[in-house]
Amino acid sequence: MSRRERVIGVVGLGYVGLAYALGFSMYGFRVRGVDIDGERVKSIENGLVNGFGGEALLKVIQNGSLKVSTSYEVLEDADVVFIVTNTPTKPDGLQDLSQVVSALESLAGVWRKTHFNYRVIVLKSTVLPGTTRALAEYARRELGLPIPDRVGFAHNPEFLRADRALEDVLRPSRVVVGGIDERSSIYIVDLFREFYRRVGYEPPIYTVSPEEAELVKYASNVFLALKTVYGNLIGLLCRQIDNCDAWRVMSIVGLDPRIGRSHILPGMPYGGPCLVKDTLAFGRFMLEKTGLDFVKHIHDYNELLIEKVVEHLDSELNGLQGRKIAVLGVSYKPNSPDVKDSPAIKLCEKLLSKNAIVYIHDVNREAVEKAKAILSGVKALETMEKLKEVDAVIVTLGYNEYRLIPPDVYDNALVIDMTGVVTYEKARRFYTSNTR
Repeated sequence: MSRRERVIGVVGLGYVGLAYALGFSMYGFRVRGVDIDGERVKSIENGLVNGFGGEALLKVIQNGSLKVSTSYEVLEDADVVFIVTNTPTKPDGLQDLSQVVSALESLAGVWRKTHFNYRVIVLKSTVLPGTTRALAEYARRELGLPIPDRVGFAHNPEFLRADRALEDVLRPSRVVVGGIDERSSIYIVDLFREFYRRVGYEPPIYTVSPEEAELVKYASNVFLALKTVYGNLIGLLCRQIDNCDAWRVMSIVGLDPRIGRSHILPGMPYGGPCLVKDTLAFGRFMLEKTGLDFVKHIHDYNELLIEKVVEHLDSELNGLQGRKIAVLGVSYKPNSPDVKDSPAIKLCEKLLSKNAIVYIHDVNREAVEKAKAILSGVKALETMEKLKEVDAVIVTLGYNEYRLIPPDVYDNALVIDMTGVVTYEKARRFYTSNTR
């Protein structure tokens, strides 16, 4: 590391980019963040971003350690720039790299006007194997960046949980760096070693090829998707076996240290901003490279579960038209306002398509408002007492609040628990034989 404190740039200030920007700035680095969303930038400047602790964020903003802007000009003096833009996946599995390319083009426009000795671009966005090297070549050939002589290029995948992003930045299970050459890798490894020396934590750091780094991320996420689907398939099997509770079964299975309990307990299908898009993209990639459609089937089985739930409701209620159904939990996971690719949203859409009357609730009120903007015709459930007026209740997220459904609701409504957290004896646990 040089004596001059390196300036860290971050492009894309969603929960991943902001977590890294905040983490580096908290430990003495000068950080410059860019996001094209002006409202997001204003919220960060005011310390009003959920999940990042207003006091810590305001402190680094006020002391100048972290500066954020909508202009790439703030990256003029950046020594390292992390690109953390979205890489959405289309329904056919094709990956959209337009946001990454746009970020590279804007950054190159600033750097071409600047004199510097050596800098590194680090792609944190999830991309398929081969993409980082291809983007580096594009930046060299089309954008005029002096790669690799004066600009290094590397892939550094993130493994953050949305609700614990900063914690995962500060104490990661591993750091993976895949530079296009040795100099790129060494530069970024040294940066992380200095960062974690200041944090007081020493994670394992792996130096690999860009292709290996890219594959590590997909192999990790798709395996979590597979575990989720497998746990739910065992749950469907338990529905057909007398005296069988899938939560008990899989809780015991998860005690095996080779398996673990993460993502394996039965529940709703996987959803959210990562697993859906990554499984679709990797499924197409796997099929193109090997001719095997195994990963594609993971996603197909995940989608099948919503159909099974709707079929069960249709059977129990003797039809869904005009039936009042409450869905408790619309975010893709507890305590999150994010409803993107939420399985509960897909469930609501299916119920609405069957002409059911759908009520929604979530402990996170922002999630309810976002869901209402997506789902035409749904109604917000204001209190648990209102459940006495519906025909069925589906608990999709394991909030403690949903253990407290008024007992007399069970006298008039079918209450189906998808989570295993509702202990009231009259609740119907979806993944047990007593729901048949």
